Amino acid sequence: MKFDAVVVGGGPGGLHCARILAESNANILLLERNLSVGKKVCAGGITRGGLLRVLPEFLLQRRFSSQLIRTRHQRATLHFKQTMLATVDRQELGAFMASEAARLGAEIICGARLESIGDRSLIYRYQNKQYSAAFDYLIGADGSHSKVRASLGLQSRRSRMGIGLNYRVPGHFDDMLWHFDPSVFRSGYCWIFPHRESASVGAYIGCSAVAASELKKNLDRWMIDYGISLDRARCEADLVNHDYCGWHFDNTFLIGDAAGLASPLTGEGINPAVISGEAVARTIIDSSYKAVDLKRVLRRHRSHWQMVRLAGRSRVRSLLLSEICAFALQRSLISFEKFEMA
Repeated sequence: MKFDAVVVGGGPGGLHCARILAESNANILLLERNLSVGKKVCAGGITRGGLLRVLPEFLLQRRFSSQLIRTRHQRATLHFKQTMLATVDRQELGAFMASEAARLGAEIICGARLESIGDRSLIYRYQNKQYSAAFDYLIGADGSHSKVRASLGLQSRRSRMGIGLNYRVPGHFDDMLWHFDPSVFRSGYCWIFPHRESASVGAYIGCSAVAASELKKNLDRWMIDYGISLDRARCEADLVNHDYCGWHFDNTFLIGDAAGLASPLTGEGINPAVISGEAVARTIIDSSYKAVDLKRVLRRHRSHWQMVRLAGRSRVRSLLLSEICAFALQRSLISFEKFEMA
């Protein structure tokens, strides 16, 4: 069957792109390898500059107008006049975005495995049968391990792949916390993001200075010291691709982590995915479209990469950077938005 566009991947970026294209009456197929949309290793944090502005209230698990910042030598609470961050459940978010795209006519197939990509067609497997789909445009929204990206000859450099670990811990947590301690997490950090009846507790580092096993060991020790039980918690891990090499390649486009648009500094991926998804859809609809929001994401991406490089493998530089940033945030010398990918 022939489609105007095939979207590979049912994350927020791919679903947002599919919805916009379907709204313009394009014939859209979206292929998701998992049996349902939304599942991913993710803390579920969204920012005021991103989805927080547009999502319906019922999807927001918790809202926060203050943030706890901890470093080796500082303890601070940042207060804001309005909600700065909120948390969402990724599967609830995915189900909502999928229903919106399907309502407008996008065909969504979950449990579909991409097998091969040709010039203007691809082959996928669904329920043990092979199917082919022809397209005018191919959109890779299939994450850090993107097959669409690989088909373009773009192999992500290991040095530009971050590591994200995440526990979902049952219970009520009052505060959203960011903890920076280079003696434990090098140039990365750990977090507590409260949800309704649980919290995402995890760690991220944007370079290959620490192996995933060491990062997990350090996170486990930190959680125990912080009084968080590991008894009913299960750790999930994934790579975070911030190796950006472009997003538009003739009739093929890349979105979000597939394009390497996640923040090198914080690992934030939802907002860059949604913004790039919109840019791709609008560009397909109108080739003269100016992707202003995506250009802003790319500027912030370069800035975050420079900060990661500055910290690098040096614990001393990581320590200095974390202390300087915490000091500047407390005194409003820099804004919290500087760390958002928007």
